[in-house]
Amino acid sequence: MNRSALALAPLLLAAAPPLAPEPAQDGPIAPATSHHAMATPAGRLDYDAVFEQQVLSGADGQPAATMSTIAYLRSGTADAARPVIFAFNGGPGASSSPLHIEAMGPRRRDATGLVDNVETPLDRADLVFVDPVGTGFSRPLTPSGGAPFWSVAGDARAMAQAITGWLAAHARAHAPVIVVGESYGGTRAAAMLPLLKQVNLAGLVLLSPALVIGPQGDSELVEALPATAVAAAAHGRGALAGLPPAQVEARAAAFAAGPYARALLAGSALAPAEQARVAAQMARLIGLPPATIRAARLRVDVEMFRAALLADQGKVVGRLDSRVAAPRPAPVAGRPSAASDPALGLGASNVIVSAALGDYLRRELGVQTARDYVALTLDVNFQWRWPRVEGAGGDEADRLPDLLGNLAQAMVDHPALEVTLVGGYYDMAVPLMATRDALRHAWLPPSRARLVALPAGHSVFADAPGRRAMRAIIDQLLRANANHQANPTTSQPPTRR
Repeated sequence: MNRSALALAPLLLAAAPPLAPEPAQDGPIAPATSHHAMATPAGRLDYDAVFEQQVLSGADGQPAATMSTIAYLRSGTADAARPVIFAFNGGPGASSSPLHIEAMGPRRRDATGLVDNVETPLDRADLVFVDPVGTGFSRPLTPSGGAPFWSVAGDARAMAQAITGWLAAHARAHAPVIVVGESYGGTRAAAMLPLLKQVNLAGLVLLSPALVIGPQGDSELVEALPATAVAAAAHGRGALAGLPPAQVEARAAAFAAGPYARALLAGSALAPAEQARVAAQMARLIGLPPATIRAARLRVDVEMFRAALLADQGKVVGRLDSRVAAPRPAPVAGRPSAASDPALGLGASNVIVSAALGDYLRRELGVQTARDYVALTLDVNFQWRWPRVEGAGGDEADRLPDLLGNLAQAMVDHPALEVTLVGGYYDMAVPLMATRDALRHAWLPPSRARLVALPAGHSVFADAPGRRAMRAIIDQLLRANANHQANPTTSQPPTRR
């Protein structure tokens, strides 16, 4: 199970403790290039690994922070039109390490250490993994240097600059580009789309994407119910235990969108007999007693469910992967219950350092630094500035972006663009129903947008089937782009309704 990807915010931010300013760091790390080879099913693959850092400027135009890219380029090709895949994880506060060494990179982590990854798409496209400010080896350069990039808008600008800057520096400005973002990385990808209009954007792969931010009301409860039903069945609770997760999710989604949504909408006008009937139906699906559900006025959110499902065993259920359960950990001051997720693996520290990845970057890729490789940091997550204001007025960082509108407009701006959303049945952080609803509400053309559901948790690529699914998705996007290049007049821009 991937233990680095987060979908905590904005839930965690509600309980953020005050923090001291980020300490200043030393300057940018020197670039490093190394040469490698691996065996693939198609034969030997020679590639170059290139580590670089871009310097980001603050509002005063002075250097404020660095942003790292770790690129893998197939050796022996000077093709400026070779596709490039940019990949990053979420958090906020997560590095690109899960996608890098668990899913797509030429090296992946297993029980023995790092091994060659035969599912890597490097044979068909170059790969660039990006670590946002405060993660990986990326650091603020001044005590307040991270602040401009720790907001939805600031982070989107920084990532867009990293992508366009890398393409320009490597003479790939016209290459087809695929962007892969996981969890908050999906938010980031959608937020920066207006800044990528000059990029030859061919594909978006949004994994467990958080595409709706801000208050969601009852829709959040409705969309979470199928995921809690799948979790209950996975632990032998509820009437659907033993059924495949796809069947459980489908049955629960039909109930959630119908009787449950109507009951929540009715509120206090709901007749007691109807409330009892809905509570009994919920109990069959999610494995909690009807009395518990009625006492909560039918409003069973994920955190309540996680704590209650296996309370008789003294266990809490995983939020990122509901198949995981463990004894309830002792609470840590300043952290909400979401951080108690046993699938996250967070200890007493706010920071998870990856010694293995740091060693790999230094030893195999030749990166010259003594810094820790920060796989995950809640310190960045706690300092994130979230939008609060609807509409176009006010400070940019306070405005809620129209992420679904950005997706729809990107399909118009880039006639060859194809979008794939991926969700896991066992994900309660970004429930599959929420991803399905986001796709529907974006009004994307069905011929160029799809949803892939996998029997996985939040990190849909964390096992061999997930990696193979990721490879198949990338292959499909590359084939579609090649077909578009051969027949450019066949793609028509969509109309948003």
